[in-house]
Amino acid sequence: MSGPRRPLEFADPPGEDVVDELARLLRQRARDQGRVLASFRCWPGPGAWVVMGLLLLPLLVLCATAPDRTELLVRGTAAAGLLGWLAVFTAVGALDVHRVCEHGLVLGHRRTSRYVVPWASVDPGRVRVVRSTLLVGRHREVPTVSPVYRVGLFTTTTSLAVNGFDSTGGATPFTWWVLGTPRARRLAAAVEAAMVADGYPAHGLAERAHRQAVRAHWRRPAAHPLAARALSDPVVGVDGPLLPSGW
Repeated sequence: MSGPRRPLEFADPPGEDVVDELARLLRQRARDQGRVLASFRCWPGPGAWVVMGLLLLPLLVLCATAPDRTELLVRGTAAAGLLGWLAVFTAVGALDVHRVCEHGLVLGHRRTSRYVVPWASVDPGRVRVVRSTLLVGRHREVPTVSPVYRVGLFTTTTSLAVNGFDSTGGATPFTWWVLGTPRARRLAAAVEAAMVADGYPAHGLAERAHRQAVRAHWRRPAAHPLAARALSDPVVGVDGPLLPSGW
């Protein structure tokens, strides 16, 4: 284990160390995050599997009750086409991997992805489970076309939101990474274990992430549950006040 460390925060007003710290973060690459400790994918959630099953079931029944071979071919082709589309939707999410490494997250299809989130930039108090994730994307603060919104192709409805370094080249150093997975609590536990092993005060991160879980709704929230972190905002930490529920 490394010595005690503190998550990155800047003074208000920012001091001369800001440029050096940001430059160090910008130099971070996938290899700098160390070995992979755990991996999670955007597999469909239970609800998505049920919907896919309900879509396929009528076609399978029609195939089983086809009166002749010609009708069976027609119905079977329709069922195969639907199955193919569902497989594509599932595969798109499954190929997106959230890698929990020794010194940070590596996000994306490739192990050498440029999307990295070093633990130094992660505030343990700004990690939360988000349910009905697809509805979060209708709010402009978390655009669905952004690389930070990693929830597969409309099939993963639960995610872990982690506030950390914006390696997409955004306007501010910090952003919310929305990581879709039906195992959000396990992902939070893996993040906690890795941060603690790397010397950061993250004991209780997973329990806190679950305690401040939020379910998105169609209506706009009173206070956005994934509020942006400004450059000079202090670290909330595991023992800080819970994030607003919003809805």
